[in-house]
Amino acid sequence: MSAVQSDPRRELFVLGLLRRKPLSAYSLDRALRDHVPLYRSFSRGNVYTFVEKLAAKGLLLRRRAATARGPRESQWIYRVSSAGQARFRDLLRDVIADPQSSDPALETALVLLGQLGREDAIALMSERAKQIEAYERRMIRLFGDARRRGASAYFAASHAVHRMRSERRFLKDAEALLRDPKWHPDWVLDDGSVTDAARKL
Repeated sequence: MSAVQSDPRRELFVLGLLRRKPLSAYSLDRALRDHVPLYRSFSRGNVYTFVEKLAAKGLLLRRRAATARGPRESQWIYRVSSAGQARFRDLLRDVIADPQSSDPALETALVLLGQLGREDAIALMSERAKQIEAYERRMIRLFGDARRRGASAYFAASHAVHRMRSERRFLKDAEALLRDPKWHPDWVLDDGSVTDAARKL
Protein backbone atom coordinates (compact mmCIF):
# COMPACT_ATOMS: atom_id res chain seq x y z
CA MET A 1 0.00 0.00 0.00
CA SER A 2 1.43 3.34 -0.95
CA ALA A 3 2.06 6.00 1.65
CA VAL A 4 -0.43 8.83 1.99
CA GLN A 5 2.46 11.26 1.81
CA SER A 6 6.18 10.96 1.14
CA ASP A 7 7.38 11.67 4.69
CA PRO A 8 6.52 8.60 6.80
CA ARG A 9 6.89 10.35 10.17
CA ARG A 10 3.46 11.92 10.27
CA GLU A 11 1.64 8.79 9.14
CA LEU A 12 3.64 6.61 11.53
CA PHE A 13 3.02 8.96 14.44
CA VAL A 14 -0.72 9.27 13.81
CA LEU A 15 -1.12 5.50 13.46
CA GLY A 16 0.94 5.02 16.62
CA LEU A 17 -1.26 7.42 18.59
CA LEU A 18 -4.45 5.77 17.37
CA ARG A 19 -3.14 2.28 18.18
CA ARG A 20 -3.02 3.43 21.81
CA LYS A 21 -6.44 5.00 21.94
CA PRO A 22 -9.23 6.00 19.52
CA LEU A 23 -9.23 9.78 19.15
CA SER A 24 -10.99 12.58 17.33
CA ALA A 25 -9.13 14.67 14.77
CA TYR A 26 -9.17 17.52 17.28
CA SER A 27 -7.47 15.38 19.94
CA LEU A 28 -4.93 14.17 17.39
CA ASP A 29 -4.16 17.75 16.45
CA ARG A 30 -3.58 18.64 20.10
CA ALA A 31 -1.26 15.65 20.56
CA LEU A 32 0.73 16.64 17.49
CA ARG A 33 1.03 20.19 18.82
CA ASP A 34 2.37 18.81 22.10
CA HIS A 35 5.04 16.79 20.30
CA VAL A 36 6.29 19.38 17.81
CA PRO A 37 9.15 20.50 20.13
CA LEU A 38 10.44 16.92 20.34
CA TYR A 39 10.33 16.24 16.61
CA ARG A 40 11.63 19.63 15.47
CA SER A 41 10.75 19.83 11.78
CA PHE A 42 7.66 17.65 12.27
CA SER A 43 4.86 19.19 10.23
CA ARG A 44 1.30 18.90 11.54
CA GLY A 45 -0.35 20.10 8.37
CA ASN A 46 -4.14 19.74 8.17
CA VAL A 47 -4.84 16.87 10.55
CA TYR A 48 -8.53 16.72 9.65
CA THR A 49 -7.80 16.21 5.96
CA PHE A 50 -4.96 13.81 6.75
CA VAL A 51 -7.02 11.41 8.89
CA GLU A 52 -9.77 11.42 6.28
CA LYS A 53 -7.21 10.37 3.68
CA LEU A 54 -6.01 7.58 5.96
CA ALA A 55 -9.61 6.48 6.46
CA ALA A 56 -10.21 6.54 2.69
CA LYS A 57 -7.17 4.28 2.29
CA GLY A 58 -8.73 1.82 4.75
CA LEU A 59 -6.07 2.44 7.40
CA LEU A 60 -8.51 3.99 9.88
CA LEU A 61 -12.06 3.21 10.93
CA ARG A 62 -14.36 5.91 12.26
CA ARG A 63 -17.57 6.24 14.25
CA ARG A 64 -19.74 9.11 15.40
CA ALA A 65 -19.63 10.12 19.07
CA ALA A 66 -21.34 12.87 21.01
CA THR A 67 -19.22 15.91 21.85
CA ALA A 68 -18.97 17.21 25.42
CA ARG A 69 -18.86 20.82 24.28
CA GLY A 70 -18.52 22.97 21.19
CA PRO A 71 -20.87 23.98 18.37
CA ARG A 72 -21.27 20.44 17.00
CA GLU A 73 -23.30 17.70 18.63
CA SER A 74 -21.08 14.88 17.37
CA GLN A 75 -17.62 14.22 15.98
CA TRP A 76 -15.75 11.43 14.24
CA ILE A 77 -13.65 9.16 16.44
CA TYR A 78 -10.87 7.32 14.59
CA ARG A 79 -9.20 4.02 15.35
CA VAL A 80 -6.68 1.88 13.50
CA SER A 81 -8.05 -0.85 11.20
CA SER A 82 -6.35 -4.20 10.61
CA ALA A 83 -4.84 -2.70 7.45
CA GLY A 84 -3.65 0.23 9.54
CA GLN A 85 -2.03 -2.16 12.01
CA ALA A 86 -0.10 -3.78 9.16
CA ARG A 87 0.82 -0.38 7.72
CA PHE A 88 2.08 0.77 11.12
CA ARG A 89 4.35 -2.26 11.42
CA ASP A 90 5.59 -1.86 7.84
CA LEU A 91 6.41 1.81 8.38
CA LEU A 92 8.10 1.09 11.69
CA ARG A 93 10.22 -1.63 10.12
CA ASP A 94 11.06 0.46 7.05
CA VAL A 95 12.21 3.46 9.09
CA ILE A 96 14.20 1.47 11.64
CA ALA A 97 15.86 -0.83 9.09
CA ASP A 98 16.85 1.98 6.71
CA PRO A 99 20.37 3.29 7.50
CA GLN A 100 19.52 6.51 5.66
CA SER A 101 16.35 7.33 7.61
CA SER A 102 16.39 10.92 8.79
CA ASP A 103 17.05 11.55 12.47
CA PRO A 104 13.50 12.85 13.13
CA ALA A 105 11.96 9.80 11.42
CA LEU A 106 14.18 7.44 13.41
CA GLU A 107 13.41 9.27 16.67
CA THR A 108 9.69 8.87 15.97
CA ALA A 109 10.11 5.16 15.20
CA LEU A 110 12.21 4.50 18.31
CA VAL A 111 9.59 6.14 20.53
CA LEU A 112 6.91 3.96 18.94
CA LEU A 113 9.07 0.84 19.25
CA GLY A 114 7.59 0.61 22.73
CA GLN A 115 4.30 -0.50 21.21
CA LEU A 116 5.84 -3.83 20.20
CA GLY A 117 6.57 -6.84 22.32
CA ARG A 118 10.15 -7.28 23.46
CA GLU A 119 10.98 -10.03 20.95
CA ASP A 120 9.62 -7.99 18.05
CA ALA A 121 11.62 -4.98 19.23
CA ILE A 122 14.80 -7.11 19.41
CA ALA A 123 14.19 -8.39 15.88
CA LEU A 124 13.85 -4.85 14.52
CA MET A 125 16.97 -3.61 16.30
CA SER A 126 18.90 -6.65 15.03
CA GLU A 127 17.72 -5.93 11.49
CA ARG A 128 18.88 -2.32 11.78
CA ALA A 129 22.28 -3.49 13.06
CA LYS A 130 22.69 -5.73 9.98
CA GLN A 131 21.69 -2.95 7.61
CA ILE A 132 24.01 -0.45 9.32
CA GLU A 133 26.93 -2.86 9.09
CA ALA A 134 26.27 -3.47 5.37
CA TYR A 135 25.92 0.28 4.76
CA GLU A 136 29.23 0.95 6.52
CA ARG A 137 30.97 -1.60 4.28
CA ARG A 138 29.51 0.10 1.20
CA MET A 139 30.75 3.49 2.42
CA ILE A 140 34.26 2.14 2.93
CA ARG A 141 34.28 0.57 -0.55
CA LEU A 142 32.91 3.75 -2.10
CA PHE A 143 35.36 6.18 -0.50
CA GLY A 144 38.39 3.90 -0.14
CA ASP A 145 41.18 5.54 1.88
CA ALA A 146 39.49 8.89 2.54
CA ARG A 147 42.74 10.40 3.82
CA ARG A 148 44.13 10.36 0.28
CA ARG A 149 41.23 12.45 -0.97
CA GLY A 150 40.64 16.18 -0.69
CA ALA A 151 39.43 17.70 2.55
CA SER A 152 35.77 17.82 1.58
CA ALA A 153 35.70 14.14 0.57
CA TYR A 154 37.65 13.18 3.68
CA PHE A 155 35.28 14.92 6.07
CA ALA A 156 32.19 13.58 4.33
CA ALA A 157 33.49 10.01 4.24
CA SER A 158 34.93 10.10 7.73
CA HIS A 159 31.72 11.48 9.18
CA ALA A 160 29.59 8.81 7.46
CA VAL A 161 31.79 5.93 8.62
CA HIS A 162 32.18 7.18 12.19
CA ARG A 163 28.47 7.75 12.44
CA MET A 164 27.77 4.17 11.38
CA ARG A 165 30.24 2.87 13.94
CA SER A 166 28.64 4.93 16.68
CA GLU A 167 25.22 3.65 15.59
CA ARG A 168 26.42 0.06 15.79
CA ARG A 169 27.62 0.62 19.37
CA PHE A 170 24.24 2.06 20.32
CA LEU A 171 22.39 -0.87 18.73
CA LYS A 172 24.62 -3.41 20.46
CA ASP A 173 23.94 -1.80 23.83
CA ALA A 174 20.21 -1.45 23.15
CA GLU A 175 19.84 -5.05 22.03
CA ALA A 176 21.77 -6.31 25.06
CA LEU A 177 19.45 -4.32 27.30
CA LEU A 178 16.36 -5.70 25.59
CA ARG A 179 17.70 -9.24 26.03
CA ASP A 180 18.43 -8.73 29.72
CA PRO A 181 15.59 -10.42 31.66
CA LYS A 182 16.36 -8.22 34.67
CA TRP A 183 15.61 -5.06 32.70
CA HIS A 184 11.96 -4.10 32.44
CA PRO A 185 11.31 -1.56 29.69
CA ASP A 186 7.90 -0.70 31.19
CA TRP A 187 6.03 -0.90 27.94
CA VAL A 188 3.06 -2.90 26.76
CA LEU A 189 1.16 -3.02 23.50
CA ASP A 190 -1.11 -0.23 24.74
CA ASP A 191 0.87 1.89 27.18
CA GLY A 192 -1.55 4.77 27.59
CA SER A 193 -2.03 8.17 26.08
CA VAL A 194 1.10 10.07 25.14
CA THR A 195 -0.52 13.25 26.45
CA ASP A 196 -1.20 11.95 29.96
CA ALA A 197 0.04 14.48 32.52
CA ALA A 198 2.54 11.93 33.86
CA ARG A 199 4.16 11.73 30.40
CA LYS A 200 4.26 15.43 29.61
CA LEU A 201 7.22 16.28 27.38
